[in-house]
Amino acid sequence: MQSDQVSSKSQTSRERQIPLFPLQVVLFPGGLLPLHIFEPRYRTMVKFCLEHESEFGVVLIKEGEEVGEAATPYEVGTAVRILHVEHLDDGRMNIITAGEYRFQILEVQEHLSYLTGRIQMLDDPDTETEAVSKSLTTEIEELYKAYEALSSRLIFGWQPPEEQPEDPRELAYQVGIRLRISLEEKQNLLETIPLEKLLTREIEILTNQNQRIAFQLAAKNN
Repeated sequence: MQSDQVSSKSQTSRERQIPLFPLQVVLFPGGLLPLHIFEPRYRTMVKFCLEHESEFGVVLIKEGEEVGEAATPYEVGTAVRILHVEHLDDGRMNIITAGEYRFQILEVQEHLSYLTGRIQMLDDPDTETEAVSKSLTTEIEELYKAYEALSSRLIFGWQPPEEQPEDPRELAYQVGIRLRISLEEKQNLLETIPLEKLLTREIEILTNQNQRIAFQLAAKNN
C-alpha cells in the first residue's frame, strides 16, 4: 500500500475479531449490500452473526473466487451489520447489510469453515472532520453535485440520491459508492487515509469524470 494509505501503526483505532466475507465487491460505510447466502460455511457465519449480534467484514478478493476454496482478501474492507434476513426453505438466506466502518486486517485465521480476522478499526471521525478545510469540502460538494447531474443526463434511469451528506466523511463515502470506476480504483479509495487525502483523490477523479461525461454528452448531441 502507498505511504498515504493504510500502513501506519499510529492510527487511532480499536481491535476486534470478526468473520470475513471475501467478495468481488468494494463496499463503503453507509452503502447497502444485499447478499444471497447459499454456501454452508456462510450460512454458519450469518447464523453466528445473528446469534451474537456481530458484524462481519466485506473484503475485496485479491486472489481466488467467491465460491469454493477460501479466497485471499485485500487488507482493507468494510464491516457490515445485518439489517434484514429472509430465510428460505432449503436453508439458503437473502440478507440485506449496511456498511458501518472501514477496517484493516491485522491477522487472518482459518480455523473455522469461514475466514475470521483480527482487525483494526480505521478513521477517527471527530478529529478528521475538524481537520478538513471548508474550501476542500465546498469543492467536492460542487463537483459531486455536477457528477450526479451529468450522469443523470447521460445514463438512462440514473437516479441521484435524494440528499447529499453535509458531513465530509459521509460525503466521501457516498462519492466512493456512486463513482463508476473499477473495483481496483474503489479499493484504492477505500484504503486512503486520512480523510483529507481521500477527499483530495476523489476531487481528482470527479474532475476527470465530469470532463469525460461532458465530452460524451457533447458528442451525443452533435
